[in-house]
Amino acid sequence: MPVPAVTALALQLHGDRGPVFGPLDLEIEAGTLTLVRGPQGAGRTSLLLALAGRMAPDPSSDLVVLGHRLPTHRALVQREAALAGFAGIDDLDDSVTVGAHVRERLAWLAPWYRRAPRADQATVDRVLAPVFGDLPVPDVQTVVWHLDEVDVLLLRIALAMAQGPRLLVVDDVDQVHDRTRRHLVWDRLDALARTGVTVVASCADPDEAVGARWTVLPVSTPTP
Repeated sequence: MPVPAVTALALQLHGDRGPVFGPLDLEIEAGTLTLVRGPQGAGRTSLLLALAGRMAPDPSSDLVVLGHRLPTHRALVQREAALAGFAGIDDLDDSVTVGAHVRERLAWLAPWYRRAPRADQATVDRVLAPVFGDLPVPDVQTVVWHLDEVDVLLLRIALAMAQGPRLLVVDDVDQVHDRTRRHLVWDRLDALARTGVTVVASCADPDEAVGARWTVLPVSTPTP
C-alpha cells in the first residue's frame, strides 16, 4: 500500500495572538493535488509552510511529511519540498528578465564550484516547459514586468520545480485574479500532480475546484 505523502493528527499552530490554524487531521496521497481553501486569516500560508518544513507547528502536533517526522527532520523535508507563490519568499524582481531569473535559480541549485552560464532560450525552455505545458514559454529576454499574472505565477512554480521536489506547495493562487485565467494554473498544477509530484496549493475563492477531481481541504478562521 502506498505511503501517504503527508499525515497529520491534531496539526495546529498558536502564535502570540492566539490560534493560527487547526487543529487538523489530514492525509494526503502522493501524486495528488490538494486545494487548501479558506478566507484570509485562516492560516493557509502558515499551514503550507508547516507542511514544507519551514514553520514548526505546536509541539502537540503529529506531522509526517515524505516519510520524515516534523519538526525533528525538517532539513530532510526542506530538501524535498519546494515553495512557490509566497509573498516575501519567492517574489520575482519585476525589472529582471526571465533568463536572468532562470540563471539565478540554476546557479543557486548548482554546486558552489560550478559557475552557471548565461541562460539562453533553450535553457529557459528546458526549465519552464514542464510547468507551462502547452502554454507558450516566455522569451528569455522578456522582463517580468511585461508578463501577465498567469505567466508570473507559472514562472515562480517552474523555478521551484527546478530543484526536482517530491512536494510542491503553492500559496495564494488567487493572485491570478481572473477566475478563467486562474484555471490555467490549476490545470498545470493538476498536470504536475499526474507526474507523481504531490501538490498542495491554497486559495480563498469558495467556489474554486467545484466539480474538479482534486481533494479540497477547507480551513476556517480559528476561534481565539
